[in-house]
Amino acid sequence: MTRCTARGAIGAAALLASIAAHAAPTVTITEGPASIVSGAAAYLTAPGMRLQTCDIVRTGAQAIVQLEDDDGVQILIGPDSLFVVDLPSGGEGVVGPHFLISGWAKVTVPKRDKAPRYQIMTPHVELSTPAGVVALRAASDGSEFFVEQGDAVTTSTGARTTVGAGRLFARKAGAGRGAVADNLKSAFVQGMPRAFRDTLPARLAAVKANNPRARPAPDFNPADVQGWLRSAPELQACVVSDAVRAAQQTLEKNGIDVGPIDGILGPRTRAALRTFQQQQQLTQTGKLDTDTLRALDALGRR
Repeated sequence: MTRCTARGAIGAAALLASIAAHAAPTVTITEGPASIVSGAAAYLTAPGMRLQTCDIVRTGAQAIVQLEDDDGVQILIGPDSLFVVDLPSGGEGVVGPHFLISGWAKVTVPKRDKAPRYQIMTPHVELSTPAGVVALRAASDGSEFFVEQGDAVTTSTGARTTVGAGRLFARKAGAGRGAVADNLKSAFVQGMPRAFRDTLPARLAAVKANNPRARPAPDFNPADVQGWLRSAPELQACVVSDAVRAAQQTLEKNGIDVGPIDGILGPRTRAALRTFQQQQQLTQTGKLDTDTLRALDALGRR
């Protein structure tokens, strides 16, 4: 979903176009009040919407939204949740990471031949799984995740823990490394949204050709977005930067594709910077380091 309004002034039709440089999740099921926040605008969810880096899924009470990837991964987002798609800070060899700011999410990752691990983060824990079914909860007091099938590896404060099927990992806010906590499993399972009890059917093939009309979401305050994105250090890469926007404009004027002019240092912008750095015989970091900023400034003055 192309960014709009404050992130590039792209029209509603372009908002719904698929221009992602890599596989992007698609909304396939939506029930109840829910929206996709893209930059400073919010749109009602509809099957067929395709998301991009740093888009936020926001669900209301009793609402659910299912996202699906081309490789068969399903992400079910529960009521009263905030879920950020595809942080630009992701490393090599992982899909994502996605970030659950608050609420509930359930991730179903099928076995995929030689596919990268799927990575999900919360304010308190991060986990990855090559294949499996994992339910997560994030709240102000801490985060937990329960491995229904397969296994997951979690890293917190430098400690690496493998969590197998039927086990729950919990970490309180501001407390230690977290640990497997089977004594909390029963309460966690009982508190899960009802829709999480079963795996919803895959719907990607049925909705992929949809071209839903972008309808603005009501009761949305753009000022809330910066608060959400500043709630965890990992989300800082999604905060709009005037310096990144200026670099994108300079690169685009000089024939280097950066994707949307959105002020976010996402995958396409990093690739564009590496292309520019190669042209300028600079170290190819994909970042706006000092030498790159000087070269861009010189280019902009020509």
